[in-house]
Amino acid sequence: MSLDLLSTLPPGRDVALARGYQLFFAGDPALGLVLVQDGTLELIRTSPEGRRLVLHRAGPGDTFAEASLFETHHHCDAVAAVPSRVTVFAASDLRRAAETDPSLGWRIAAHLAARLVAERARAERLALPHAADRILDVLHALPSEPDGSRRLDRSWKTLAAELGLSHEATYRALARLERAGRLRRDDDGSVHLPVVAAA
Repeated sequence: MSLDLLSTLPPGRDVALARGYQLFFAGDPALGLVLVQDGTLELIRTSPEGRRLVLHRAGPGDTFAEASLFETHHHCDAVAAVPSRVTVFAASDLRRAAETDPSLGWRIAAHLAARLVAERARAERLALPHAADRILDVLHALPSEPDGSRRLDRSWKTLAAELGLSHEATYRALARLERAGRLRRDDDGSVHLPVVAAA
């Protein structure tokens, strides 16, 4: 969430969550828009067969439960993967503020549109059949440093979960990419993606 939008929202409620604590369950009354300040929350849906599917992992600066602005109940569980702190902006407060200030409504709409674009990109990434392709897609989307390197802002294990991969499959794919000369990892955690000349 941009600082510009955050500074114009009505006050939210801060909530501290221990690891494994559920902020809400599927079927609970909708709380509102949630901003992650620290930690990581997973949005989880459980199938009728009991299989748990991670729909989204939200880290610092990410928002989730945007549908709460229009829905009366949550459609999944929100679970703290690690000790976390979030701010909950009540849907009723946001709607009243947007009615009072239409420009705020448009800023919220722009935020929701950006989230939609990000989720579409995520869906396209998860549709890639090979682990290596998913990893490269993430790395190419990261901003490049002056020396051409890129820095992942989370652990490889966390990235593996986001990509629907085991961490073993992720490390095997990384090793294959390094052997093929398609990336290089430095001791400081930065990653270099050599430029491959077009045929």
